[in-house]
Amino acid sequence: MHDPKSLSRPAWWLGCLLVLVAVQYGWNAYDVLALSGFDAGAHAGYVLTIVREGRLPHPLEGSQTFHPPAYYLAASGIWRLTEPAGPEVLNPALRALGALAWLGAGLVAHRLVRSLGAGAATAAVATALVWLVPCNQMSAVMFGNEAFGAALAAFALPFVLRLQRDPGDLRAAAGAGLMAGLAMATKFSGVWIAAACAVPFLGSLGAGTPLPMTRELEPMKSAEAALELRPRRVSDYLWVDPGSLRRPSIYQVPDRPGAFYQRNQAMTNVWGLLYAASWYDPFAHRVPVSQHADGVPWGPLLLLLGAVPTLLLGLGFALSTRELVRTRARTSTAPLTVMAWLALMAFVGFTWRVPTLGAAKASYLMPLAVPAAVFFARGAQALGARARGAALGISAAAAFVAALVFTSGLVFEPDRRADQTLVRTWLHYGEKLPGAHIDEAVRVLYGLPAEASSSR
Repeated sequence: MHDPKSLSRPAWWLGCLLVLVAVQYGWNAYDVLALSGFDAGAHAGYVLTIVREGRLPHPLEGSQTFHPPAYYLAASGIWRLTEPAGPEVLNPALRALGALAWLGAGLVAHRLVRSLGAGAATAAVATALVWLVPCNQMSAVMFGNEAFGAALAAFALPFVLRLQRDPGDLRAAAGAGLMAGLAMATKFSGVWIAAACAVPFLGSLGAGTPLPMTRELEPMKSAEAALELRPRRVSDYLWVDPGSLRRPSIYQVPDRPGAFYQRNQAMTNVWGLLYAASWYDPFAHRVPVSQHADGVPWGPLLLLLGAVPTLLLGLGFALSTRELVRTRARTSTAPLTVMAWLALMAFVGFTWRVPTLGAAKASYLMPLAVPAAVFFARGAQALGARARGAALGISAAAAFVAALVFTSGLVFEPDRRADQTLVRTWLHYGEKLPGAHIDEAVRVLYGLPAEASSSR
């Protein structure tokens, strides 16, 4: 029989890790600037349309209104409850929706990794990476639907793997269908989990669906154009530009005072930008642009530390793909492997069709975080004991350094000046889209009276 103490020790360490990450998420939810994140003002306008008018906006009415409504309906309930308490309560309460969901996604990752045979140390490091890889921890406390939608997709995976073992398990089928449906009702990338649900029955992939997009409408079209450096080339997918690793930023900091920031041409490389966006902050959501200059060590350091868990992930993915082909999708992890391949193909197609820097942001692949944890564990288990110990140590260090760098105010102070620029930008969007409630949402999030908004 197993020693109860030995069984409880991994759970104790997981509990400690969960508490520490929850505290860090809570602090960031409170301290991170209100509009930090991709299209935060537009997401806020979507929610406020529901709150003020009791309706869903038309898909082409605002800037991000083409997204499915599940996240925004949930956020609207939080908005109604907490708005009377002011922005000091409203902002962290809204961020808590994605943060709590993503904490749950990490627990799902731990359960899956352990159930597939990985050791306690491997599972703990894999879970820490799900929670603390910079892309994930920043998205978890951004105002938007990415972490929430990715977490719902993660919640479907245990049911999907149960179906892989027994396609006749009706409870697993119901759970997978419910969570996959909620994921698709939150973000269109939920179609990847739907494809994973089909694997136990069909062994084949589903297709995407035509989506209404606002990126072709003004003022969003001009904002997208500002992030397009040149047309996409095939070579952008065939290598990793070293310049994207030396300076993990879309900005080229000027060499003389007063000059404008230029775009970093190395970031036209798709895999370089994706890797930088996974392990750092190339879009300057949390690291001020002034700190994106050469000589600031944190970005290159995180990319260097992140190489080990990324290589282990790649090894595990390759091994899982080999087994998928050899067994004709009958392996225990086949749904995760199919889901990952579908997502990668969709990512390549999307970045080719939309050749802007924003199209290659890593958070688009956030629904793959839990499958990535499984692949990471598979890669780690393929190593010898000594190599595995070293790799897990480096991976844990990568998660720890990422937690330090992206704890708000610890390494980098919030960029208040850039935040004021964001306020003005989103108020301008509100003028261009008067029915989208963007301007009012910004004023509420910052506690600005209507007459004072133009002065900010």
